[in-house]
Amino acid sequence: MRYGCLSLWLILVVTAVAGQTSTFPLPKPHPWNPKGTHVCSAVGSVGMREAKESPEPSEYFLVEARRSDSRMEITAGDKELLVRVNGATPEKYKVAANTVGVLTAVSIGEIEPTVSSISIDKVTSYVVWSTTEPRDFTRDVPRHTAALFACANPVQP
Repeated sequence: MRYGCLSLWLILVVTAVAGQTSTFPLPKPHPWNPKGTHVCSAVGSVGMREAKESPEPSEYFLVEARRSDSRMEITAGDKELLVRVNGATPEKYKVAANTVGVLTAVSIGEIEPTVSSISIDKVTSYVVWSTTEPRDFTRDVPRHTAALFACANPVQP
């Protein structure tokens, strides 16, 4: 179970680009500490979106895997997480499951039905964060991104 999210993410990375694979170094794991604010660095990310960024529709869908330099801060509470990505305003995620080995939380967009989820492996402090937009507001195609983060020991308040 503890490697379930990581395994799924790695399968996506390996198969994301047709016929191509990417590998990224994985930082050393360490146990998750439930107190304080965790600072996390992205290891890599995958994304799916329309191939063109122009206003006219594209007949192609782009799937990409790449290194990422995103940063995330996670502050855990009993029933919610505060998640800040790349210095943006923190978003509240509602805790959906909290077991001995995994903490999972979700956020549902208020304006558009965007679903974001975060799964924390408490054994390794690896975090999988994903966002799914069922329909990009400028086009009628879905968009999905996912990233794997490695978190450092928390900064104590």
